Amino acid sequence: MNWIWKTLDIVSTKLRIVGAFSLGAMMLLTCADVVGRLFKHPVYGSVEVVSLLGVFVVASTLPFTHLSKGHIGVELVFRYFPRRAKFWVDTITGLLSLAVYGLVAWRMFDYASEMKASGEVSMNLQLPEYLIIFAAAICFGIFFIAILKGIKDNYDTMRKK
Repeated sequence: MNWIWKTLDIVSTKLRIVGAFSLGAMMLLTCADVVGRLFKHPVYGSVEVVSLLGVFVVASTLPFTHLSKGHIGVELVFRYFPRRAKFWVDTITGLLSLAVYGLVAWRMFDYASEMKASGEVSMNLQLPEYLIIFAAAICFGIFFIAILKGIKDNYDTMRKK
């Protein structure tokens, strides 16, 4: 089972790099479009590409953010909870997240299949939208596994104390 968690760490790190490059590409493309508009030559399809890159930024960075505990939490009250209460809050939150993001990943795979069958493409650049949806679904599937690891780590921590 350890090889799964090591693979998850490697994949989430690689996805983080994809997210960083996507964010950088969004920035460069937006700047190029703004400068181009000043000279009456905007970048064709830039709004579409920036939107698609935004999907990659969010979806690809979720697993790493979860594994590094980078999500915003409400610590103001939570830090005063007893250890056992913190365990149960983390466990219940993890299980609810697991259910929600499992459902999201499954429905996104299903939606990508429907989009592929329909042959729908983006408005300006005629990019096949199902590829982007499928990539996001894979990222959410990896996020699902990251949440599972978080629940396991929470349980292991409680058991050791």
